[in-house]
Amino acid sequence: MNILFQKFSQNEYYGIIVSCIVHPLQSYYCYDIGHFWVFTDAHVDAFYRSDGDPATRCRNVSSDNRGRIIRKFGHFNCDTSSELLSSTLTAAKKIDSNIDFIIWMGDATSHLSSGANTILDVNRNFSQELRKKFPNTPIIPVLGNHDIVLDTNRSTRFMKFYNETKYNLLLNDANAVETFFKGGYYSLRFRTSKDKQQTLLRFIVLNTAMFQPQYNDFFDLHEPIEQIQWFNKTLLDAHDSHDRVLLLTHVPFGVNENLLYKFYDLKYEQKLLSIIDKYSSSIIMCLSGHRHQDIFRVYSSSNTTMGIIGHPSISPVGYLSQPSIRKYSYNRQTHTLKDYEQYSLNVNEAERTQKDRWALSYRFSSWYHQSKEITSTSLLRLIYLIRTNPMYSRRFLLTKHQTDRTTLKKHRIIQTLCALTLFNFDEFILCTRILEKKNADGDGAITPIDFEILADKLSTLIGQDDSKRREDYANARKTLCQEIMRADVNLDGKVTLDEWLKFHENLANELRKPDTSPEILEQVSQRINTTFHMLDLNHDGFIAVDEWIKTCHFFGVDEKAAANSFHQITKSDKLEEDRAKQLFFEYLKSDDPSHVSNCCLCFL
Repeated sequence: MNILFQKFSQNEYYGIIVSCIVHPLQSYYCYDIGHFWVFTDAHVDAFYRSDGDPATRCRNVSSDNRGRIIRKFGHFNCDTSSELLSSTLTAAKKIDSNIDFIIWMGDATSHLSSGANTILDVNRNFSQELRKKFPNTPIIPVLGNHDIVLDTNRSTRFMKFYNETKYNLLLNDANAVETFFKGGYYSLRFRTSKDKQQTLLRFIVLNTAMFQPQYNDFFDLHEPIEQIQWFNKTLLDAHDSHDRVLLLTHVPFGVNENLLYKFYDLKYEQKLLSIIDKYSSSIIMCLSGHRHQDIFRVYSSSNTTMGIIGHPSISPVGYLSQPSIRKYSYNRQTHTLKDYEQYSLNVNEAERTQKDRWALSYRFSSWYHQSKEITSTSLLRLIYLIRTNPMYSRRFLLTKHQTDRTTLKKHRIIQTLCALTLFNFDEFILCTRILEKKNADGDGAITPIDFEILADKLSTLIGQDDSKRREDYANARKTLCQEIMRADVNLDGKVTLDEWLKFHENLANELRKPDTSPEILEQVSQRINTTFHMLDLNHDGFIAVDEWIKTCHFFGVDEKAAANSFHQITKSDKLEEDRAKQLFFEYLKSDDPSHVSNCCLCFL
């Protein structure tokens, strides 16, 4: 089998032409079935130590590690070591190096890498390592949210990233580079056969960090709007050119069913999905990363069905996820996905044997009894089976959680099943309510569903009963629900009063330290920002006394007491943002029962 590379016309990439010297009956298969790898969420930690204590994310050696346990291939509490990254790419090359292209879905850097130099260094090393293992294979890279240097010159941010990370080793098409410099997104046309009349495969790569609410302050307002306008123009061009599109997004559309928030700012997701509604006939599939879990879902509207296939991560951190990679097969003529094989490394076995044995986890077609191909329509049919047939639902949950040792509570399973097709947050919550057939049950513990039911009642009481405003409000609830469930020490899906009190005792102790963990400070900052925006009902930049009283009243504080508490902290009829956030912080930090910040106890 000979592999030839041919340069095509402007805005097309190097296509792979495979000429086969085989029996005539085999030549059709050889010409028409191609393969490609998908890697995502490596999260390489430049400070990883193979003898590091998992309690320190494998960054520091513990005095208890007298036996010098070596974890060079990772641990479930830690991000990726350089050895694990090398093992991953080496395994992929050994399994199949004769592939048409590689999709790298983003997030090269550790969850703990916040400094610009570390982000750039890790991405540079990743570019070099990937190109070294696959010297001649076309690579389609996607920016992850952890790859972006936030505090930098916004006008040159992506040009600097490209130049300093040797991104040219991965992406060198002139037209693609031009839009990448502008905003980290691009389009690439790819020819998969010699036939000049063949429909081209087009990759449309979005920079989804621009659409995530937590990054709004790090992009100018015009940047996500310009990307959406570019997306509309590019999909229109693909439609008019009869290209077949693989849409690549690091962050998926829809609801995070684990933490109960929407991944995208609602106003941006609605615009993106309205564009997809117009041109969905051109889209083969949407591929995504970010979740660290093996999961898929389907977006559908009156005229649209678009599958969204997620991919498990290389990094084992997060959900007891075994480091995983995926190889797809596809039809080179129609570009339809045919099947995929997933390969994983057993982290516990690698620690025990000090050997990295990658093995086939499962094949989509045989695991789910699918005999033809992977299309958006076939995924929708499969979701019906997952929701109605115990065998399919068990297999889906096994692949999502990669273990049969996790005991899943009923509400967790329900949330997962509802999120498979429901992208509107209100519809998702309604689905979970119907299936749960319960309200907040008053058993002394809090579940995410209980939190959402209470929050939904609150949103109605304080004037957020307009459907669009309520979904905006649902987005703002993300951090508060996350923080509540951080206190779930035993991971049973509920937070007891003891867990809640202990969590805040530990948090206060941490905040009083002179060297408070930056990660803790970031979590607290997000929680405080979200609390302020929830109280600032009309979004005018301060909390008015009537807004304060309305919210206090919901929590059982009478109007007079609420008004008195408000005037204890400000002499005017409004509470400025800086003062409010300072009080919120002091409330979390102080253990003084007479401290004025206790006026905030309803909200935090």
